[in-house]
Amino acid sequence: MNGFEERNKTLGELRRRLRARLGFAVQGPAAENNRDVLNDILQEAHEFIAGEVDASGMRKKCILTLSPGSYLYDWHNDLEDENIDPSHVFSIWVMVGDTRRDPLIQGITERHREQSDLRDFPLRYDTLNGQMELWPIPGGAYPLIIEYTAPIARFEQDQDRPSVPWRLLFQYALGVAKAHYRHPDAQVAGQTFERMLAKYKDAQHENRRYFATHDQPREPQVVTDGNGNFSLRV
Repeated sequence: MNGFEERNKTLGELRRRLRARLGFAVQGPAAENNRDVLNDILQEAHEFIAGEVDASGMRKKCILTLSPGSYLYDWHNDLEDENIDPSHVFSIWVMVGDTRRDPLIQGITERHREQSDLRDFPLRYDTLNGQMELWPIPGGAYPLIIEYTAPIARFEQDQDRPSVPWRLLFQYALGVAKAHYRHPDAQVAGQTFERMLAKYKDAQHENRRYFATHDQPREPQVVTDGNGNFSLRV
């Protein structure tokens, strides 16, 4: 868990807060009847927000110690027991001495593989049969630095914390939950979420400049797929 996640409320805390905002707190033990529904809404919100906001807070770095003569390694952060998605890797560096780090180039060809007797600091990497392939084959126990975007955190058990800002997650979930339970102010909750999301994105972008693709901002809409499932369309 990183510092951003530690600031967030847990799934259990968010569910209790959501239940209170929906007016279910007065039902006592019977309120647990909607536990699965509220968990599902919060988990949907977690996945949605993770796809909308900048992933810089989920950027990580890990160090893998190479073994002489071994050129295939699992895409895995052993320290945190976390799988690494190769498509979410920013860069890979090999430590050449105490102060020098050399970047690896992505891409290994059959011409490179022909030099099977070569042992040296790796210069290139690729993915082969689901593992990280290195070339040349490492000649020593060199430290390899991998920078990547971590997958979103598990968000299934009451003590789990989300990878995204909890207030954004909660407001999205509140709009969907209000629509699910036919609350008349569901649309207001959805519009509040849209403003919060826009403000958060503006703060992330800081001084970056973007061109608008619409003359007018779109209003969020609570929609259903016809099977009783609700979501916010923004």
